Amino acid sequence: MAENSGQGRASIGYWIGPHHRNKGIVSVALDALSRWGLSLPEIHRLELYVEPWNQGSWRAAERCGYTREGLLHSWQEVGGQRKDMDMYSRLK
Repeated sequence: MAENSGQGRASIGYWIGPHHRNKGIVSVALDALSRWGLSLPEIHRLELYVEPWNQGSWRAAERCGYTREGLLHSWQEVGGQRKDMDMYSRLK
């Protein structure tokens, strides 16, 4: 988790190997990390960014109480190419 100093928000990122997918690992870990992050007095908002095609990732985010806020065009470089990302948030 990376805090945006003084802004009251932090971002979370994760990646899971192919052999460990579809077992609920991300949901359990993301929920625990999110509850901990939001328990910190200085954090009021958590953000995460998901490639729109990554159904497993956005489903895990939604299961953990994250809300899709919108599509960010050319948001991040992945594998040498600019990628669109859906932005999700979970509030205190």
